[in-house]
Amino acid sequence: MTRAIAMLTISFVLLVSHTSPVWSWGGDGHRTVGMIADILLEQRPAIRDRVKQILGENSLSEVSVWADCAKGFRGCQRPPSDEEKAFARQNRRHHLFHYTDVPIQQSLYRAGTAGTGSDDVVQVIQHAVRVLQGRTPNQGPAMLNQREALWLLVHLVGDIHQPLHVGAIYYDGQCAEPVDPNIVGVGQPEFGIGTTVVSTRGGNDLKINKSKSLHSYWDSDTVKGAMRLVDVRNKAVDDFARVIVGSPPTGWKMSGDPGNWSAQWATEVMPLAKSALTRVQIGEGASAGGAFGKCAWPIALDRSYTQWANQQALIQVGKAGFRLAALLQAIFEMQADEPAYTGSVPKR
Repeated sequence: MTRAIAMLTISFVLLVSHTSPVWSWGGDGHRTVGMIADILLEQRPAIRDRVKQILGENSLSEVSVWADCAKGFRGCQRPPSDEEKAFARQNRRHHLFHYTDVPIQQSLYRAGTAGTGSDDVVQVIQHAVRVLQGRTPNQGPAMLNQREALWLLVHLVGDIHQPLHVGAIYYDGQCAEPVDPNIVGVGQPEFGIGTTVVSTRGGNDLKINKSKSLHSYWDSDTVKGAMRLVDVRNKAVDDFARVIVGSPPTGWKMSGDPGNWSAQWATEVMPLAKSALTRVQIGEGASAGGAFGKCAWPIALDRSYTQWANQQALIQVGKAGFRLAALLQAIFEMQADEPAYTGSVPKR
């Protein structure tokens, strides 16, 4: 154990009961994803107008945080709206829509395996796509009208590109040794997760300090770091989005049925999630008290990790924005009678 981890472990028992709220990609990250799509769809007026028909005067950037505001997060700086409250009442498990917890030992997303769920981020994105296509809107993991489906989709496309919304480390019942619940939990309900297997919950239980987890670090700090990489200051979302649009990430384009894209995205993110979780120095786990299966671990980040993470966040936010525009184009292209979106950059 390194000296840094040893020092963290000494005081760690004082920290494990603290839980930070999860605000995926931060408000700025989500708004950037939405704004990238807003900018790109200005070059697709029929698709832009179809989006406006559904959302009214709200932009994709504005609605990108509503799925988190429905949780009552303080980051919204307002109470949930009546629309968000109605969504939450109709979808009691909406907190689960934002992530899937695939063990890092796995190389791809497969529904029905450990950490996945019928209402995880992959499945709900697929469902929202079907709703927007006018197919069986309420036969699936969520109860959504088209407006809810669109603002939820905008948010979840951002979520699924945040690596700790896809991958997770699991430990044995003593919170000591990493395990793959697909192997050690065979034959057990939920693969033993919460009984004989302990989850780090996408990095929420990997603690940098009392007020910050590795998950919240990826949600917010890496986005700020990505802005600094491209010399965007004062968290100027519009500037950040235009920089990304002017220099698109490579490898964002998709093909095939858009209803399957979310599973492809989750699989693509798995190696990144593994790196994000294993490049950190993880100390000894300690019980967080309460029911079995709740532990937390101190971690330490070095400068090389933060530099790497900032670069990955820049890529992932960019991919999410371009892919959101492409997904909306694919959903509405038959209605709009326009050619498929190819990624041409709008001129200012």
